[in-house]
Amino acid sequence: YSIIYFVSGENCESPQFTVNSYSTKDARLTAESAAQLEISVKCKNGKQPGTLYADINGHVIPCAQSVSSPGKYYVSVATSTHKHLAKGSTIVKLYDDEAYSTLRKARTDDAIKAVKPFGQVELSHPGASYGPWLPSEFFAVIVFGLIWWTAYRERSKILA
Repeated sequence: YSIIYFVSGENCESPQFTVNSYSTKDARLTAESAAQLEISVKCKNGKQPGTLYADINGHVIPCAQSVSSPGKYYVSVATSTHKHLAKGSTIVKLYDDEAYSTLRKARTDDAIKAVKPFGQVELSHPGASYGPWLPSEFFAVIVFGLIWWTAYRERSKILA
């Protein structure tokens, strides 16, 4: 017996993206910034792309695909300094296998710009904070405690 298996060349039509982004917010104790995108892809025809590749500031990296949730992809990026991960929104271009193959074959900047991405999403990074180690609420509680302790001590002296 022989079994013939036909693979349909059907691609994802009209992809819609839902994105959750997480990034380093505290720069006091870390030397690097990191960001993660959780991308959910929903296609009009129900077909999901096999593999996605993310282009973040000219660096193309593969997206991890969720085993338990089809259509969910993860992208992680780490930078050598906090300044390399720009504050605000960064456009992340997504490529499927076909577009990524075309992108790899492109040699010139014009040819690279001509490659149409599968889609685009936004990485929102509020920036890394170099704020104080202890929040102002902590100091308010300490001052309140000292005032209470002084008042209690003086009250004890008066009543004694």
